Amino acid sequence: MLKPHFQPAPAGPLKFGPITFVPGRKGGRYPYCHSLVVEQGQDAWVVDPAADKDYFAELARTRRVTGVFLSHFHEDHQKYNHFFPEACFYGPLLEAEAFTSMAGIFRLMGITDPQFRDYWRDTLLKDFNFRPPARFAPYLPGQLFQLGEVILEILPAPGHTPGHSCFNFPRQELLFLADVDLTPCGPWYGDAASDLEAFAATLNDLQPLRAQTYVTAHEQGIFSGEEFQAGLAYFRQVMAHRDEQLLAALTAPQSLAQLVDRRLIYGKVKEPRFVYDHMEGQMVSKHLDRLLGRGLIRRTAAGFQRRG
Repeated sequence: MLKPHFQPAPAGPLKFGPITFVPGRKGGRYPYCHSLVVEQGQDAWVVDPAADKDYFAELARTRRVTGVFLSHFHEDHQKYNHFFPEACFYGPLLEAEAFTSMAGIFRLMGITDPQFRDYWRDTLLKDFNFRPPARFAPYLPGQLFQLGEVILEILPAPGHTPGHSCFNFPRQELLFLADVDLTPCGPWYGDAASDLEAFAATLNDLQPLRAQTYVTAHEQGIFSGEEFQAGLAYFRQVMAHRDEQLLAALTAPQSLAQLVDRRLIYGKVKEPRFVYDHMEGQMVSKHLDRLLGRGLIRRTAAGFQRRG
């Protein structure tokens, strides 16, 4: 599998006309993400405010933030929502329940274990300042928003989550890809509501889109057109490689628990184990479903097994 040459994230904010790219701490790795800020006079919008606490504290002090646009419900894209209590928060309609309640988050993630629920509730409250926004407005695919000269277009990009969306800024020729993040670890679809086939379709849908600048929410962050195309191709290769790894593992019957222990996705045991086992299992399950649908594996009393 040919891996593109990945660059580190920018060290500081970058300006693209009225749009500022704000690099996330830790190089844009979890629990942070890269963010965008749109400024028009004293008014501002923020996209996925989870980059840098100090930056957003200063922005809240010096600008009137009227809108916060969230690409999807994941906590590492909302870490600093609380700095903007007067703003209207916009998120995908398909995930509205997860912006307004813990129960909605648990449902979309597929968290049913009481220990996991307690742990995740505490994590969201303590580490991500979770609180439902006072003003929340769901957006729809294709919807347009305008602040001064800047137009933001909602582009549906499901798979990572059901309502995951990219944001197109046509006048600045900038496309925010959110968690189609083109990182070395490959695409992530580890929630119960994530969809492997939808993610693959999203990669195809994004391929013909043209911009001067492609922005992702994690790691490298800024991509040229050539790098963008290479990143999409790499994500497709990772998906196919995961299928191949599973097929190689299924020469003998394997249960889902046995496959999780192989760490085909994460490569090693990560802590807290029950969290990463859950996500590993979700992603492996989606590949098993795909291989079953293609007739390449079968279910047996002892587990999943390759045909032939």
